[in-house]
Amino acid sequence: MNQPTSSFWLNDSPYKVFRSTPELPQRSQVVVIGGGITGVSTAYWLRKQGIEVTLLEQRGISEGATGRNGGHIASAPIEQFLNALKNYGKDTAYAIRDYSQKTTQAIQAFVRDNNADCDLKFTGGMELALTQEELIHTQKIVDTLTKYGFEFEFWDADTCAEKMHSSSFVGGFFLDFRGQIWAAKLVFAIAAQAIELGANVQTQTPVISVEREQNGLRVNSDRGSIQADHVVYATNAWASHLLPFLKEIIRPIRGQVLVTEPCDRLWNFGFSTNYDYEYCIQRPDSRIVLGGMRWKSPTYEEDIIDDSQLEMQVSKGLREFLPKHFPALKPIKIEQEWTGIMGFTPDHNPLIGALPDRPNEWIAAGFTGHGMSRTFLAGKAISEAIAQKDSDLFIDAFLPNRFLGEEKIAC
Repeated sequence: MNQPTSSFWLNDSPYKVFRSTPELPQRSQVVVIGGGITGVSTAYWLRKQGIEVTLLEQRGISEGATGRNGGHIASAPIEQFLNALKNYGKDTAYAIRDYSQKTTQAIQAFVRDNNADCDLKFTGGMELALTQEELIHTQKIVDTLTKYGFEFEFWDADTCAEKMHSSSFVGGFFLDFRGQIWAAKLVFAIAAQAIELGANVQTQTPVISVEREQNGLRVNSDRGSIQADHVVYATNAWASHLLPFLKEIIRPIRGQVLVTEPCDRLWNFGFSTNYDYEYCIQRPDSRIVLGGMRWKSPTYEEDIIDDSQLEMQVSKGLREFLPKHFPALKPIKIEQEWTGIMGFTPDHNPLIGALPDRPNEWIAAGFTGHGMSRTFLAGKAISEAIAQKDSDLFIDAFLPNRFLGEEKIAC
């Protein structure tokens, strides 16, 4: 396996190499595959239910997409709301919005209750238009959001110039439910609680296959095998490695992000442009984190699972963006740049729930770049189902059976 690019968020990772026990247990009630926010959250909630769990991660904790993102969190991602509205109608769109808000509230409660140091704050976010054509499209979004009860503040070009410290933007709208977070540190905090509760965590342990046996399931890794009653696939963009029938359902898309040196403070809120193709925050330490520019790549970075390389056209676009649009940032230096692999689905909604016709196999994956507002309670939903408790956390539009017919999952 190639070495992944070095992410700013992972520079001081405490769980790069961590094993609760020197050897793998021979059996575990549940095996969770994947050590990002989804898998770690699932292990945490399973232990809160008193269920034995072993988590296997091929790298270190949070070294996939969670530790390679742009540092954003939104309690109601508008892109996902608009997609759900188009695909499923307003009732489902509202249900998904409510779920995202509950997830964000649950993260806030966890951070507060456990004194988790992860830079979580909600200071709002701006959706910006760079051209008149984009502004027309933005106005249509505003009209739709108004119709469905979203609250926002519209900025004209003069307001943008004043508050953005730039004359590049012709307008946009400000949403107060956007924020920023050091996602990897949140995952480390969740992992610490899960381990304290008794979860067995095994990093640097790639899973090779999952086999069905007469007495349950067998999870085979390069360090041995574990017999399990249940298996949870929390591998996001890598889901099809163990579940080949998901190849066309959860597609990998590579994102690219950079971080600058500390500089004068320009904004205390985040922003995005070009309909989320570029996204930016300024951290508490005054470093700027900027991601996006996938449209600069000949492949749009689709179907790429390799995060060991930078895409040079994307890199060029990212490095030119800040000096181009913000005069104060012309001399800015870049400290680090990295890539990460996201998992996208056709309807931009994740798969959360039981895998049809595969008893005791569960999945939470395909979060389409918005995992922070969905994963924490996805783990709780699956833990409640495994514990055979009623759960109100499953959304019909997230259930795997919307894509998976019996003929597709027989392999």
